Parts: sequence; C-alpha cells; structure tokens
Amino acid sequence: MSDSDDHDDSSLDISFTLDSSEDEDPERDTSTFFAGTVKVSITVGRTTISVVEGDISNQQVDVILNSTSKTLDLNAGKASKALLTVAGNSLQTECKEKYPTGIQAGEVAITGGGNLKCQNVFHTSLLKWSDTNSKQVHKSFIQKSLSEMDNRGLTSMAIPGLTTGYLRFPKRAAAKSKCIYIQEYLEHHTESSITDIRFVIHSSDQRTLNAFVAEVKRWRTFINQSVHCRDVFSTQIGNTNVKVKIDKIQDQDVDVIVNSVNSQLKLDKGSLSHTLVSVGGNSLQTECTNKYPNGLQVGQVAVTSGGNLKCKKVYHSCIGDFKNQDKSESKKSIQEMVQTCLDTAHTNNMTSIAFPCLGTRYRHYPAKLSAEAMFDGIRDFTADNVSSSVSSVIIVVYGSNCEKIAKAFEAEGNSNASGGQSTVRGTKEFCSKMYQTELSPPKSWTHYSSLKSVKQWKSCKPEDGKYFKLIEIQSTDNVYQAIESLVQDTWESGKVGHGRDAAGLGSHKTLAVKKIERLENIDLWESYGHLRSQLFHKASDIDIFDPLENLPNSKGPIKTSENIQSVLENEIYPEVNEVYLFHGTKADNFDAVMSKGLDFRMAGDKAMFGSGTYMAESSTKADQYTDPRTKRSADEKKMILARVCLGKICLLQKAMGNLKKPPCSSCQQVACEHGSGHACDSVVGDGGWIFREFIVYNQFQAYPEYVITYIRQ
Repeated sequence: MSDSDDHDDSSLDISFTLDSSEDEDPERDTSTFFAGTVKVSITVGRTTISVVEGDISNQQVDVILNSTSKTLDLNAGKASKALLTVAGNSLQTECKEKYPTGIQAGEVAITGGGNLKCQNVFHTSLLKWSDTNSKQVHKSFIQKSLSEMDNRGLTSMAIPGLTTGYLRFPKRAAAKSKCIYIQEYLEHHTESSITDIRFVIHSSDQRTLNAFVAEVKRWRTFINQSVHCRDVFSTQIGNTNVKVKIDKIQDQDVDVIVNSVNSQLKLDKGSLSHTLVSVGGNSLQTECTNKYPNGLQVGQVAVTSGGNLKCKKVYHSCIGDFKNQDKSESKKSIQEMVQTCLDTAHTNNMTSIAFPCLGTRYRHYPAKLSAEAMFDGIRDFTADNVSSSVSSVIIVVYGSNCEKIAKAFEAEGNSNASGGQSTVRGTKEFCSKMYQTELSPPKSWTHYSSLKSVKQWKSCKPEDGKYFKLIEIQSTDNVYQAIESLVQDTWESGKVGHGRDAAGLGSHKTLAVKKIERLENIDLWESYGHLRSQLFHKASDIDIFDPLENLPNSKGPIKTSENIQSVLENEIYPEVNEVYLFHGTKADNFDAVMSKGLDFRMAGDKAMFGSGTYMAESSTKADQYTDPRTKRSADEKKMILARVCLGKICLLQKAMGNLKKPPCSSCQQVACEHGSGHACDSVVGDGGWIFREFIVYNQFQAYPEYVITYIRQ
C-alpha cells in the first residue's frame, strides 16, 4: 500500500464533546501497567484512552480484541495466529465448542484468555474496506464489545489495529473511526465501568502506530479547545486563599496534589490516578506498593513523592461511596478527608495544595454535597490552625460536567464569603459548638473510623463482644515518630534515680522505644468524650480555661505540650486544657487499664495529693512506675501516653494528702462558699519537687490512647 492510501475518510465527521485531563509527555515509560511505551494518553470522562507501542499478547487487561475468520479459525490472520501462539490451544478448542458453526461478521465470540494475561478474548470477523457495510460492521463490533464489558463490570481493554492489515482500511481512517465509535459509546454511557482502553500497535508497524498517535492527539487538541480553562472563584478563609478553577490537576504547580484512590492503591484504576501516573511516572505506584502493602482504609491518606509532576508530594486519599440514605455520613467522609489532607500538609510545612472535586466522579457524590463538605473541611481546618503553613488551597474542576460542578462550588464559595465562616477557635462560642457536636472517634483511629459516631459504632455489637482493639502503629508513621520524639524530648537524664519512687534506678541513660500501639476502646472513649463535653460547656459559661503557664507561681508550660508535634497537637483541644501526659503502669495492671481505663481507685492511698490518677510530663518520671522499686529489671516495659482533660487547673505548692477532688481555685479548700466558676477540675503540684505532679480525680478524665513498649539503655 502506498502512502496515498492512508487518506482520511471525509464522511467520518468527528465531534468530541467530553472534557479530559491528559498526559502531556507522550513518550513516558509506564511499563508497570503497559507492556510497552505509552505514546499518547487522554482521559475522557472516567476512561483513559492510550496508544501503546508494544505487543498486544503481553497486555495485562480484562479483554483483548481479536479479528479472525467467520469460522473462528484462529490461524487465519497474522495477528490472530500470534495471539493463539501465546494463549495456547485452549483458545481454539473453546471457539469450536462454544461456536461450532462460526459467527457472522461483526458478532462477538467470547473465550477465556488461555495463557494470555487477560480474562477474556473477544473475537470477531470483520469485512474488507471495499466491502459494503464494512464501516458499520467495524462500528458494531467495537460498540458491542464495550457494551459486553459493561455488562460484565470489566474495566480494561486492549485493541489492535484490527482493520489496518489484510482488511485494507486506510490507517488514518481506521484510527479515526475507532476513536469516534468509542467516543459515541462513552458519551451515551457516562456510568460505564470501563476506565482503560488502549490501542496496542506493534513496533514493526510504525505507519499504523503513527496514525493512531495522530488521531488521539487530534482528539486531545479538540478537547483542549472545547474546555475553557479558567478561574471560577476565589475567597479568603482565615489566612488561607481558596480558589476554584477549571483546569488539569496534573498541571498544578503546588506543593501537594491530592489524588482519589481505591482502597487497594491500584493507580491503574480510575482516570485521575491513571493520569497522575502517566505524567508523574511509575514511582508513584512503586511507593504506594512499598510503603502501604496492605492498601488503605476509608478515611486514610497515603503519601508519596510527586515523581515527574510539578508538586513535592501526592496525597492519595480514600473516601467511601456516596450513601443516599445517609447523606450526613457521606458528607462527613469528604469533610474529614479534606481536614486530614490539610493537617498532613500543615504538619510537613507545605504551603499550597490542589484538590480534585472529591467524590463527584466514581463515588457518585452530588456536586453540591461535595462542595459543601470540602468548604466545611477547609473552614474547620483554618479555624483549628490560625497560623497554618498552608496559605493556598486550589480546587480543580475537570472532566465531564465541569461547568455544572464548577457552578456548585462557586455557589458554596459565595455562601462562605457571605457569612459561612466557622466559629473561631479559643472562644466561648467555639466551646458551645463543641458541646453540641456529636461525639465521633478521633480522625487518627482506623478500626473505629471517625466516619461514624460513637453511638453508631456501639449500635453494632462486635462478634467477640469487645469494644476495644490495640492497633500497632508502623515505625514509618508520623504518629509513631512524633510519640518516639516526645519520649526522648521529655527525658531528663539528670533526674534518673532521684527521689523515693526512683529507688533502684540510676544505671540507664535513656529509653529505646520498641513498639507503639493505639488503644481504640469505644466504651472508654465515649466516657472520656462525655466528660470533655461537660468541660466545653463549663468553658462556654465562664470562659476559656487558663493554661498552666498563665497561672500565678507557675514554672512554665507543660513539657509534653512544649515538645508535641502537630500530628498529635491537631487532635487535642487547648480550650479545655486537653493535653498528652505519660503514665507508668506495671505489667500486672496493663490488661485492666486497656479495658477499664486509668482507675485511680486501684492506686495506693499515700500519695501527695490524695486519691487520684497521677500523670507525668516527663518520660523519666513515668519510667519510675513501670516495675516495682524492689525488683527493677532489664525486661521490656510499658508506659501510657494518655489524653488528659485538665480543665480548670488548681496549682498547689504544698502537698494535700487527703484530697478526693480538686480544691477551690480561690481559697484552696474542698468545701467552700465560692461559686461554681471557682471549682477546679485538676491539680498540678509544683512546690519545688524533682518533678511536677499532674492529678485528675475522675476515672474518665484521662484516656490511655497510646501504649509505648520500651527498654532502658
């Protein structure tokens, strides 16, 4: 065939109307997903269409298309014969058994994949270019194959040239017609399961390869011209600028790009993930696989580098499907995901972050609900982090229906600008709001997700009857590293072995953390949350409680609060003097603490400040209580890092061994005539002793959240 045969068929009028985000670097190696090199790739709706230079028999997809004879003799035709060679004779045997009389032109015959890396092969018989109805038969096969994939819930397909060899279709016409047939199908099946369509052309057929590359690039150019990239809306929320824009998210020049992923972290599923990998490179998938081998749970975020993208990091976020019967839970899923991403960015000193419109595509969230949830998440974050490092948030609208989605986000943004601000942290109004908020588990929990309220969790009785789990935290996790640092940063080597309770110690210089676990006890958390809520109500009545450093005669702030990292700090509320403190416990008490909490009634009765739960701001002090004074050992020990609500603090400089509750802040008497505004909720003993003492007198005023296993060194 001469070059003049590769002519365009003017009767094929192309009119693409879907929006896309596409690979701007067509020569990128994406061999993790493709056996070959991707020459060009675009995303139409939720489907990525690629041209791959490679061998179709090596493609790992759900379906491979094959053109052969009407009798389904797979040795008929060069491409069909090549497939049969790799697949093995089972392919031919299945054709004969299932279709003994063959098929008509354009019909679909379905077999397994044999030794190929696909689930199925869809076979057909097509007509020569010069035959009557050849184009209609070609179209019928392509669209029947797509329909059959949707019927089976399949997602990926590899298509060879099909008509460019023996059937004598002009190469550009063959490429263009396939693009049109696919576009027509996708335009009328917006909920299609198909996310990956690849034209796979062998490297020995460069003219066909070039024809397909040219047509897909032409498709891309048309889409780029039909989508007007523009800024939609901009507003200021706290100290953060929030912008909504229609654009390609992979082009954003920001510190962080947020991706929406499945729980298995398979980045070849979903058009956004696929596009980011196409541009960013295979390192994104490699990092996900290596760092998160068990995938993600809903509500979690995986952090990878940006690869070849313009960003420093990609946050791969996993949200649940939209539930029409429980819109509030669905909204909360997005709202908390936004906060988690922003918290992570703030913790790592990132300044700018770009989000997609979370949930509006595969998860089927209404655009209005997604907009409300995302703006609420941003508002809550900025209210909690007045001096955050994150100064710029971009919400990028892309894909089909971009104008409709953009309008929903613009409307919500305007609502924010006209008075939808969150209550400012550190105010009585904020405390009042927190008092009215239904209690959920912390955002960092994984077994008991924060997407449900505590009441919802407790309405589902666990199979083992236990409402608590110990979850081991990986040493690579930011929380693990923050807690390990807190142990070291509050360690006071000069005080080891000093004081009555440190008897038998003195030979070790530091602690080595071996394991950290998180206690997720929904019963204890409910009791703790109820007490914290009461303190919020008290603060909303009288005023925000003074922190320890602001009290007369205080020696300064709490050491754990001075040294805490933001990944932990973001979880607590200074308005009620909620802090993290250490607590040492012996091995024979450990199980009781995990199930029933820190019960002061189990402690001795000779303490300096009476019968209460004693906490420590220094890991050195907590270490004193993890084994008996008369029987110190080199074995592994456990200490607790607990959340503690100190509320209104009473600072005492003298011991009061008969206390059963905190004394009055004015007269330091337990029984007095001063009003409730003077009643304290905790005691801090600071009379020049080796360590300060922190005491609460309600069993549920402290939650033993983290268990630290360590050895002395």
